[in-house]
Amino acid sequence: MDGTSGFTASTPTTDPTTPLGASTMGEYPLLLSQVLEYGRSVHGNTGIRTYYGDNPEDSTFSQVGARATALAHALNDLAGVRVGDRVATMMPNITEHLESMFGVMSMGAVLHPLNPNLVADQLVHIINHAGDRVVIASPRLSHLLVPLLGQCPTVETLVLTGTGGEPALTAARAAFAEVDRDDITVLGYEEILDGRPTVYDWPQLPETSPAALLYTTGTSGAPKGVVHSHRSIWLHAMNIRTPDSFGVRNGYSFLCVVPIYHVLSWGVPVAALMAGTPMVFPGGDASPTHMAYVIADSMPRMAHGAPTVWMQLVVHYQKNPPEKMSLQEILSGGSPVPAALIDAWEERYGVDITHCWGMTETGPSGTVARPPVGVGGSARRRYRDSQGRFPVGMQFRIADEDGTVLPPNDRSSGELQVRGNWVTTDYFHSPAAATGGTADTFRGSDVDEDGDYATWFTDDGWLHTGDIATITQDGFLTVHDRQTDTIRSGGEWIYSAILENLVMESPVVAEAAVIGMPDDRWGQRPLAVVVTIPGVAQDRDTAQRLASAVTENVPRWMAPEYWTFVDSIDKTSVGKFDKKDLRSHLAAGEYDIIKLRSPGERDSAQESDHDGAADADGADGADGSVGSDGDAQTNGAD
Repeated sequence: MDGTSGFTASTPTTDPTTPLGASTMGEYPLLLSQVLEYGRSVHGNTGIRTYYGDNPEDSTFSQVGARATALAHALNDLAGVRVGDRVATMMPNITEHLESMFGVMSMGAVLHPLNPNLVADQLVHIINHAGDRVVIASPRLSHLLVPLLGQCPTVETLVLTGTGGEPALTAARAAFAEVDRDDITVLGYEEILDGRPTVYDWPQLPETSPAALLYTTGTSGAPKGVVHSHRSIWLHAMNIRTPDSFGVRNGYSFLCVVPIYHVLSWGVPVAALMAGTPMVFPGGDASPTHMAYVIADSMPRMAHGAPTVWMQLVVHYQKNPPEKMSLQEILSGGSPVPAALIDAWEERYGVDITHCWGMTETGPSGTVARPPVGVGGSARRRYRDSQGRFPVGMQFRIADEDGTVLPPNDRSSGELQVRGNWVTTDYFHSPAAATGGTADTFRGSDVDEDGDYATWFTDDGWLHTGDIATITQDGFLTVHDRQTDTIRSGGEWIYSAILENLVMESPVVAEAAVIGMPDDRWGQRPLAVVVTIPGVAQDRDTAQRLASAVTENVPRWMAPEYWTFVDSIDKTSVGKFDKKDLRSHLAAGEYDIIKLRSPGERDSAQESDHDGAADADGADGADGSVGSDGDAQTNGAD
């Protein structure tokens, strides 16, 4: 190696035509400590506003950099945190979370953000699986965490943010004593920062060193850890700064609705420190009332968040119209964005909702739906409704059930597979998952990391995303459904996500999810689980009107004939419809189901439903709903 280029230099020769064997360019590690130092100096006056309830507090990149550095000293001095140690956080989007994020990663430790929406056994499992030594938490969430740490033997220190002072620390110590963990040191965040140096000799690590350990939600088994490196986070942040991606740029204030515990708020804070982008953190309240207040008060120009956030907010605005709308663009993903939602924001407020796709395993940003320049009309709409175009740093392909790679076009549907510089090639193999370890089982089942993890990757190193999709020749992705959520009806596949978007186009629908329901004739048929807006009758007539609207856009055999109305639809910890939970409600007979006419069923059959005639193995009531002894509720769900 020549010490700068990283390549072996050519043997000296007098022949001017000798092939060149080395670059003259320098090669320096891409480390997040450099991002922190650059942001605090070059963009030091750039602002950060955090909402603690309705009360905003303002800070700057310079102040965040100083406090992140002081935190790194405190973690090293008081908790003995070393390079590679895991430091967990449990906080909403507040300034202290940003400080912790950069302080931990810059000192060479590994950030592990905990999702407070996970249930207790998931939190215990991932803390043990990660081997966290320190946890930094907000007092508002500590009541969820403290009772669990008695089952987490690697945790040695708890740091509480806020201004609660000694009473808050004393209460935490007392709670630990009750679970025989009075060995855990409890510290106050502000107290340990006070008087610490604001300059740190950051370690010069290999850029492939781990920086963050982020876990999948584990809805179908034990949560899996993805280890993001300094290099992958840096490259991902550079990508989302480009105009064809998120377009994070200097001076355009960004409302960070996606929590840091969701893949580092989709990487936006890292890109923001690079670019000098002012940030707005809404705190722990994502209710539409609070979001409307934050937007009116802070006037951000860009934002990101799951579709449910913007769906709830647009409904709120119908009754409480904003006096002024500062937002110009919303980046939304995590689940398909309904076309009706895109239209509502554009037509009412002039705000573009831009569709994106990604996963914990992909950095997370993969695609962003920006139509090509010069495209208009219906073609532009198709591009906007897609999940977007892949960047050059991510390779992509579609494969059928046999693993055969299909040509890129809008007719070749199969599983999406990806690989790239910010795509994982494995999951974290924890020593705690070995037999006898603290994370060797999850919900009564052994954790088989070697066997389970291998199934998520192809033999040639591509990630199985589990998404059923098509990709056009110009690289635009359309995700039709998850493999686990597709409905097999009479030998044909029905994509639940398409039906959900069509149902949610109705102005009377607030939310809708579609799952497969057992059917004697077809194997499965779609069941639409619908939340209507207030004042709408939840009856057969409404179901029929919604079904008729769906059939205007898809063949009749694809449209749901089973409908149920609910007050709310449970979400996963990342804001997606919890299909597993919906299936369990169906299997338990907890839905009042309205049955409309099935494909191939004569009109007279529908009339017999109204007359209370028997249907399959159960009896329909006079309103056409399947009773608690009906087959739909006793045969279980797929």
